[in-house]
Formats: sequence, C-alpha cells, structure tokens
Amino acid sequence: MTALSQSVNPPVEAPPRWAREGLRPWKRGPTILLVEDDDELRRLIATVLRKDGYEVVERPDGDSAVDWLGDGIFDGYYEREPALIVSDVRLQYLDGLELLEAMGCEAKRVPMILITAFPDADLYRRAFALGARSVLAKPFQLEDLRAVVWTTLRGPGAR
Repeated sequence: MTALSQSVNPPVEAPPRWAREGLRPWKRGPTILLVEDDDELRRLIATVLRKDGYEVVERPDGDSAVDWLGDGIFDGYYEREPALIVSDVRLQYLDGLELLEAMGCEAKRVPMILITAFPDADLYRRAFALGARSVLAKPFQLEDLRAVVWTTLRGPGAR
C-alpha cells in the first residue's frame, strides 16, 4: 500500500490463519461483486477471493455491475445484494466513483472497496466522502486486499 493510502484508510487487521492458508470456514461464503476492466487482474483477484471462500461475481464495467445489481440501485433497491463491492475507479461507461455515488446512502449498507492505478488526495477525499470503506492503490499486494476484505466483512464495524 502507498503511504497515502495507509494514512487515510481505516486500520485493517490481518486475516485469521484459516483465511491465510486458504481454508474455508463455510460452504458458501458472502458474495462479493468484483468490478474490474482488466481481465487478467479481475481473474486473479476473483481466484484469490474464491480460495478464501467467498462467492465472487465478476463484471468488466460499471454498466454490467448495475445490470447485475438491478436498475433499482438508483432508488435504493437491489435485485441482488452482495455483501461487498470491490471496484476499480476508472472503468468504461460508469466508473467506480459514479457507482458509489449512485448507491448514495446504500454504500453504508453494501460496503465498497475501490482500487485505482491513479491515486491522489482528491480521489481519496471524494471516495471516503461518498462512503467507500477503503481505497487501494495499484499495484497492491493481494494480502493487503485480502486483509481489507476480511476487515470489512468480518472485522470491527462490519455490518
């Protein structure tokens, strides 16, 4: 993680041993909506999260994420509600910040982690003001992502 992301992200705790070692404590874990336009990175992240026991729904852009969630997202209604959304910031059509903004207060109900290759202080300010739980700067360590996902879903303050 960059010094900037470490200074503005809430503290995260390391995943427990079972998660670090790829063991699954449940048969079907929480569903994560993963929105990333880089196919290779999306497959890598999805594979890692699935090994941790999560169900992962992959989408290449914001529009297809909205299609999966349902158009009601703009009115606070989801056809499908993931436990967490992990999204790139820069996407075609509807980007990660626009998706977060469209969710409005729903971002508190369905937490969102943003990932970006273009981190700057203004992006972090906007993301956290809109309700993002964390922002990770690319390139990031997969262990950092796993820890943030774990903390968001299972750690202190999880819903």
